[in-house]
Amino acid sequence: MIVWLLAAALPVRAGGTLQDARAAYLKGNYAEAQEIYAELAKEPRLRSAATIGLSKALASEGEYDKALDVVAAALKQTKDDLDLLARQAELLHFRGRWDEAETIARRVVDEKDDHFLARYVLACLERDRGNFAKADDLFRWFVRTYTQRANADQDITDPDELHLVGLAATEYARYHHLGDQFDFLVNELYPDAVKKEKLFWPADYERGRLFAEKHNRSAADKAFTKALTVNPRAAEVFVARGLMALERLEIKDVEQQADQALKINPRLPEALRLKADVHLFSGELTQAAKELAAARAVNPRDEATLALVAVCLHAQRKADDFQAVFKEVESFNPKPAKFYYELASRFDHRKLYHDAEQYYKKAIALQPKSPWAPAALGQLYMRLGKEDEARVLLEKAFEADAFNVRTLNTLKVLDHLDKYQTLQTPHFVLRYDAKNDKILANFMGQYLEAIYAELAEQFDYRPPGPILIELFNKHEMFSGRVTALPDLHTIGACTGRMIAMVSPRDKSKVIGKPFNWNRVLRHELVHIFNLDQTKFTVPHWFTEGLAVSLEGTGTPPQWNAILVEKVANNDLLNLDNILLGFVRPRSPEQWQQAYLQSFLYVEYLKQTHGPKAVGALLAAFAEGLDTDGALLKALKTSKEDFEKGYRKFLHDRAAQVRGPAAQKQVPFKELKAAQQANPDDPDLAAQLADLYLARGGNKEARDLAEKALRLKRNHPLAAYVKAMLLAAAGDADLAYHLLEAAVDEHPTEPKAVKLLAKMHLDNNKLAAATKALELGRKLEPHDPYWTGQLAKAYAQTGETAKLTGVLEELAQRDYDDIAVRRKLAEMFLKAGKHAEAEKFARQALEIDVLDTVAQNVLLDALAAQNKDRDLAELKKLLERD
Repeated sequence: MIVWLLAAALPVRAGGTLQDARAAYLKGNYAEAQEIYAELAKEPRLRSAATIGLSKALASEGEYDKALDVVAAALKQTKDDLDLLARQAELLHFRGRWDEAETIARRVVDEKDDHFLARYVLACLERDRGNFAKADDLFRWFVRTYTQRANADQDITDPDELHLVGLAATEYARYHHLGDQFDFLVNELYPDAVKKEKLFWPADYERGRLFAEKHNRSAADKAFTKALTVNPRAAEVFVARGLMALERLEIKDVEQQADQALKINPRLPEALRLKADVHLFSGELTQAAKELAAARAVNPRDEATLALVAVCLHAQRKADDFQAVFKEVESFNPKPAKFYYELASRFDHRKLYHDAEQYYKKAIALQPKSPWAPAALGQLYMRLGKEDEARVLLEKAFEADAFNVRTLNTLKVLDHLDKYQTLQTPHFVLRYDAKNDKILANFMGQYLEAIYAELAEQFDYRPPGPILIELFNKHEMFSGRVTALPDLHTIGACTGRMIAMVSPRDKSKVIGKPFNWNRVLRHELVHIFNLDQTKFTVPHWFTEGLAVSLEGTGTPPQWNAILVEKVANNDLLNLDNILLGFVRPRSPEQWQQAYLQSFLYVEYLKQTHGPKAVGALLAAFAEGLDTDGALLKALKTSKEDFEKGYRKFLHDRAAQVRGPAAQKQVPFKELKAAQQANPDDPDLAAQLADLYLARGGNKEARDLAEKALRLKRNHPLAAYVKAMLLAAAGDADLAYHLLEAAVDEHPTEPKAVKLLAKMHLDNNKLAAATKALELGRKLEPHDPYWTGQLAKAYAQTGETAKLTGVLEELAQRDYDDIAVRRKLAEMFLKAGKHAEAEKFARQALEIDVLDTVAQNVLLDALAAQNKDRDLAELKKLLERD
């Protein structure tokens, strides 16, 4: 046992004790701890404990060489100190210098059989060399020793030794599938370590890691928070949080956690790997290789690092170097199950499912007792729609580890699906809840075949079937099917060879209201085609662009505003960084921008190179070419030239959809200074008045508005500000007349027009209101407010033709709005325009097949057009039995 427990209270010249240094170290004050420990190490009686503490404080900031040096220096003076030797062995093992570590650790155990740290190093060495049975025996020693001492009333009280017992017991429990050990570790052993020493945050860190391993995110996060409360500079904890985020592909959070860890310890291998994961996911291969080289320099034998190195080399298409990594790993571990598992999981993330399956199987063959690879392979089979194979693996994995939340959730989903009915079509197997979604399944079966035929012609490709489609009656089951966790915030997903979708009839908060299920099916089925056709190598931007272009509902009008803004600000994505917009967006708007620009890449491709260019480019990607090579082969153009043409296309497109230029928002302080410097500028006075109004500065707002109105008669923005203040003070009539005059003379300010339109409506002046609303619609063509208000106004005025126009625009703006489509269907039916009535009734049913109004309109419209065959088909689709 380390000497610090015996000498903790002894004062030293630096003003600190071993206890002070230990507290500083555990609180993350590493520099302070190093200073105290360094001074204490000069005292012969304290040299061993102080040097060990100093080495830990140095290592916590990545000073691994110095950590080894201080231990080596102390051993020159006390060469037989077993604790120092064990610490040296621990550091050497960490640096991949296994032979030296083993020699030293064996020497310690030979002299002191029950030296915990030395024994733990030997156990890890056997594990890392693939000698699993020997390692198991060495790990079991800790479990037996803990039990024996407890039975003899000689409980282990040293928190560091309890930590080692916990680590060894975890390895032992995994090997023997002892679920009760997990419960004991998180609820007894590690909490007991904290009781022995309140600052011992590693106990909560280990609890968190165990919870995270079982995918219990909530419990893990609580444990990690407790650890960081004690030590806000525990780099390992930030990495652990980042790994949880990586599991859910929350890449932006992964990057933040990795960066936080690396600020504390720039050489922490797991933090460098996490950062490399971010770069790999974003396609930044050079940066990933740099991070991995740094991690490899710390420990060249770390299988997790070498697995990522292999993934990076594979992505760089360096086949020989890729194979060389396998030989390197197997040179020091003939059974590198961890290497293959880590390799498989990263290929899994990259949708290289064939490779992932191969390496998961290899990991299982090398270490059949580990529950990790079988559970992961089972999840992979779920993504591929191989549910029978998945169930076998997951049931075995659950027997081995009953605390794994993802495994348990997936088995629950499979049990839930057992109650579903199956609808078989020529190319699809559709699973659904007959009680909830029988009619919807009927419609989907028909639509799926029509979409399949359209896409097969579009891509000149036919994926082998049947394709599995699962329609879930509850969002939590849909989420469980896709991620094996309950809180996926989407409604449909393609996981590779199957599509999962939640029913539009689900009433959960995530759904909110019924959605256009046809649009979701079309989008996800495009991914099925693209992924299968290219063997999962299609770039994300291309398949998303194709999916959006083939949804059949058009694009959101607000995308026009995004395009105009991004072109004006030269803030466009390109083929090298567009993936970042999906996985690491700076804002929700940039995420939308990534979809928008992907769609426009496809539009540019078809416009410039013809519709057949889509299939040619997909075929090039199927050959394993990168974007540069695929463009050159399929289009006979370089990426540079393709990008030049695309940017011109974007500028031309922006010019076509651009409305009046939006006024740049100036910060309050900057605007105030500008107005004071230019007191006779009416525009600056009005803008500042508007900002004061928004901030509650009514007096200043009134003074500036009146000044602007003196400088420029009927200044529209100033009139708006003054009208708002007048209306709030009860002078609504004066406000009304002020706005009328301002808008009549200067019909350019949307705020003034909007307030005037509202006042017209309040005064029941519908003709004046519609005139103002049409003006606002012209000023702000991308703002849905104007069309929404116009629809209400025209409904009151009875101007059917104009109402129809704005309703059609509203339908285009929102592909999930059933009320607008229902109203249009009724209006067209009443007007005798049966084809149009049919169109909008079908669109309404594509949101809610049980909407009786839409059903009846469609039945009547088909009958009126003498579409007897379609009418009979519809009646059959609407049958519940």
